[in-house]
Amino acid sequence: MKRKSLFGVVIATAIAVFTQSCDSDFNEIGAGIFGDDGFGFESYSVQNLNASIVNTGEVSTRNLPVNNLGVYNDAVFGNTTAHFVTQLEMSKGTEFTSISNNPVIDSVYVYIPYNSSIENTDSDGNTTYKLNNVYGNGTFTLNVFENGYLLRNFDPNNNLDTQEYYSSDKLQFDSNKKGIAGGRLNNSTATAQNTNFKINDQEILLYKYDKDGVIVNDSNNNPTVKERKKPGIWLDLDKAYFQNAFFANDKYKSILNNTVLKEYFRGLYFNVQANGNQNALAQLNIAGGEFVIVYKGDKSATDITRERKTVTLKMGYSTDLKAYATTVNLIENENSDDYSNALTSNVSNPLWIKGNNGSIATISLFGADADGNGVADELETIKENDWLINQAVLTVFVDKSVQTNNTDFQPNRLIVYDAKNNTTLVDYNTDATTSPVKNIYNGIMDISTDNNTIKYRFRITNHVNNLIKRDSTNVVLGLAVTNDISLSTFNVLKNEKTSFNTKISKIPTGSVTSPFGTILYGPNHSDVSTRMKLDLFYTKKTN
Repeated sequence: MKRKSLFGVVIATAIAVFTQSCDSDFNEIGAGIFGDDGFGFESYSVQNLNASIVNTGEVSTRNLPVNNLGVYNDAVFGNTTAHFVTQLEMSKGTEFTSISNNPVIDSVYVYIPYNSSIENTDSDGNTTYKLNNVYGNGTFTLNVFENGYLLRNFDPNNNLDTQEYYSSDKLQFDSNKKGIAGGRLNNSTATAQNTNFKINDQEILLYKYDKDGVIVNDSNNNPTVKERKKPGIWLDLDKAYFQNAFFANDKYKSILNNTVLKEYFRGLYFNVQANGNQNALAQLNIAGGEFVIVYKGDKSATDITRERKTVTLKMGYSTDLKAYATTVNLIENENSDDYSNALTSNVSNPLWIKGNNGSIATISLFGADADGNGVADELETIKENDWLINQAVLTVFVDKSVQTNNTDFQPNRLIVYDAKNNTTLVDYNTDATTSPVKNIYNGIMDISTDNNTIKYRFRITNHVNNLIKRDSTNVVLGLAVTNDISLSTFNVLKNEKTSFNTKISKIPTGSVTSPFGTILYGPNHSDVSTRMKLDLFYTKKTN
């Protein structure tokens, strides 16, 4: 997770654009840029800056771009256990109505790829992969059940708006799960598929079978590889259970479309149990997941010659149908005492922020409006000074005194956004840089060369200029961890919160998908050098 970053500085004026690396301090960015042009380049630190923790609690995890699965034990924040539920979706050409007569199942399996990248491919076609977004190398117990809880698209109790499902909804799925005598469906004797599940980085090979289900060997008498799959979850499921569920009494013939399928078979529930204090957590793009039934059936109603076929059902978003098989990520947190205390006290220093159903910080800029004219007094003074703001930089520092042993899982990115309107800031929206993404707006973890300081910086120049020059509303800002800075969407909180007289109803999707947290010094920290700060770099006429 550690990554040092260049924080390029862009200084925009009416006549020039300048970019500079973060190797220099921000209080030096004006040096030598403007010649003897009648302007001076100065800096100002905003005096009235306030921040607070908001305990977000349960958040909607319906159809996330990635889902967490596994366990992660954080010595600072506590323990996280992540489960998920997914519907299944028939893609075109895989409808149950196309299944042969008299089907008998050979096998049933689930495959969900991990996020990975290719490191090497040898002359025999064998590929070595590096897994991404996988944390820890321990094991956990993985149980797969049939989901018995209906996942609706629309909420009948809320004007048929989208039906939300929340990170805390585990109990209703536990209460409606189905299995073999209440037990798991991934009941293979291979414990690596259930009680000793381990995230594996090995390529998965599928072999070629003849019509009788016998592996076909190549000219060297080795099994013939039919298909190679990226590393992922591979689980063999109980074939007798699914023979009864789909094929007994020709039940499959009544599954005419996906609406019927999702009512009849409501999907799969992947349930995790920790094996001691081991860490093993993966972030899955479930859209690549498959539920596959391998069966033998008659070629036709009159020809009873048996042939081997497959039915493949998809998870997540189906590109060919442009429809979702709904997913829900279920998160259980056992917060540490320190984190629990921070959440209940709504402290302003330090600021504990964490993803999933965790917490954010809110930031109020420029302080009070003592004269009641609708503009914060400090902002009003800045307006009267008629400065041209070349740069507005928000800087936050990590409290390493608390997170001494936790920097390996320090979030790589944070995001600052408009917490009132649940939108990204104009500086985020106008930043088209891609290497890395949003490199001008930034928010990248920056570790000092002596490893003593970790900070994050955000360029919010346009946002501040809009407050000064265009009378934009001085909204409360949100500060959150993010798993993916490119995500500009927001997810609904189950219960609205209030901070600085602002209703907090949503948080960034990238925060919902991140299991990690960080602790930041607030704006009132005793050490001035590591306080949260907003620095304005401006020009004004000198004559």
